[in-house]
Amino acid sequence: MTVSVVVATHNRAHLLPRLVDALAAQADVDGLEAVVVDDGSTDDTAAVLDRLAGTAPFRLVPVHRRAPAGAATARNEGWRIATGDIVLFTDDDCTPQPGWARSLVAALDGADVVQGRTLPAPDQIDDLGPFSHTIEVTSEAGEYETCNMAYRRPVLEAVGGFGEEFRYPYGEDTDLAWRAKAAGFRTAFAPDALVHHDVRPSRFTPYLRDRRRREGMVLTMRNHPDLRRRLWAGVFLHPSHAAALAVAATGALAGRRRTPLRVAMLVGASGWYAWNCRRTRPRPRRRAAWLVVVPAALVADLYETAVVARAAFRYRTPVL
Repeated sequence: MTVSVVVATHNRAHLLPRLVDALAAQADVDGLEAVVVDDGSTDDTAAVLDRLAGTAPFRLVPVHRRAPAGAATARNEGWRIATGDIVLFTDDDCTPQPGWARSLVAALDGADVVQGRTLPAPDQIDDLGPFSHTIEVTSEAGEYETCNMAYRRPVLEAVGGFGEEFRYPYGEDTDLAWRAKAAGFRTAFAPDALVHHDVRPSRFTPYLRDRRRREGMVLTMRNHPDLRRRLWAGVFLHPSHAAALAVAATGALAGRRRTPLRVAMLVGASGWYAWNCRRTRPRPRRRAAWLVVVPAALVADLYETAVVARAAFRYRTPVL
């Protein structure tokens, strides 16, 4: 049984040598190949990929797209070009650990779709902060992030691969796995198939810009109504959205006419939001930084809620 690894990449040439080294360490899987799809990068990705293809100790197939079309389209092109009976997915900001591919393949003996374990990169833990980005997966929680997944090729062929209607890389991996489950394919979790995911440093502007990707989860919920059971209070993607809207609403009321009741409502809503923020976000290095983090997080949550509301209108799906 042959195994292919598919990766979509865009403007991250500096990460590719590390990824290739990590795949080279999967020596316990015979005949492993990797297909890396350059999704219209404007940096040195094309040159780096071609160089790595000539030196990698396994079959590395670079695919160059002239213009970016998104991660879903790039991954679809990758797995259709791949020759493996089993297709493994990871990302360019990930480092599969030794034994990763072998563990995923072994778990497929009793399943059609397998998710592996993903942890923040240990050497980047110090970068964790309130506005960091990383991925941590320690069980089959139902999101099926493509940083660490395995599919039998017939599954991908049966459901048509990733939905290319997803404009940003968010939710398309969840959608794919749930379509596979709806078609009757079996899923499993492989804790020994470990990937380390990079930790994006805690910076507010990139974090805010990244919020627009959340529209993808609304599309996923339109496609899979059963996922609505995961919503907080049946409506909100996250409790912080409800708390942020409560602050905005009570603040508007108090701003129009300040009364003791309205001020008390605003204070209560603000306390709820601050509590939720401190409970769900990584701590800043200094406790006093919460005085800046909480208002900034409120701005980000209100923006994210607006993104979700707009997507809810577009996809006719009530989510906030």
